[in-house]
Amino acid sequence: MLKLDQSTLEGMETQYPGIVEDIQDFENTELPTCPTCGTNDTAQVECGLFGRTINIVLATTKMKLISNGSKPGDFFCNSCKGYFSEHC
Repeated sequence: MLKLDQSTLEGMETQYPGIVEDIQDFENTELPTCPTCGTNDTAQVECGLFGRTINIVLATTKMKLISNGSKPGDFFCNSCKGYFSEHC
């Protein structure tokens, strides 16, 4: 679900051309439901800290950013705050 209003997204687009299309791609992505609580309010987990990536995370709930290192799972549940992989 988008977390930012249109004017904020337009400002991000000025700073990072093409970012609104990237955000929309995340918004349109079909993600698995959480195996623990069953919600479909889940996000894809990405590692790293880059300006563009941080702005995408600010804009959509379908991406979860963690610092570099081992990934605790491929996906994150925004409801129960747990990590999981699709194979679970």
